[in-house]
Amino acid sequence: MKLNIKILLVAIIGFCFSELNAQQPPNFNAIKSAGIIKYDSKKVIKKLKISEDSIKMEITKHIHACNIEMDNLLLLHSNTLEDLDEEFDRNVKIAFQNRDRNQMNGVKAKIKQIIPPIRYEVYEHGKVLNEAMAELLSEKQNKKWLIYQKRIKPSNNDF
Repeated sequence: MKLNIKILLVAIIGFCFSELNAQQPPNFNAIKSAGIIKYDSKKVIKKLKISEDSIKMEITKHIHACNIEMDNLLLLHSNTLEDLDEEFDRNVKIAFQNRDRNQMNGVKAKIKQIIPPIRYEVYEHGKVLNEAMAELLSEKQNKKWLIYQKRIKPSNNDF
């Protein structure tokens, strides 16, 4: 009798762990995938160890301008990106219920159609910011800036 209870307990524990380790549905965030991010000028200044007030003000001005452009992109594309998020989530649920990965092909094609043009706009604004930063910063500080920027930017393969 005790052996049967032990076997039952091991089976229940094993089942619980297998449920915890079950494959999770992919996570997708259209805004992150498009690369729309905003910078915190105080963090950037601290990270780059900038002490000169005039340079701090210039960096703050350029970061603020870039953040405004990101806000404009968000405003312009927010409905499209929200719809894309919702469609992705809906298709993931259907694909998991039906155990059919082909359900995702349509939404993946839509993502590949919508995200790259937005990402290009983000890239163009980032390029302007990077050019301004390169003029203001020393070579070492600029290298730190590029590393910092790369670290906080989302990857292109978010799903």
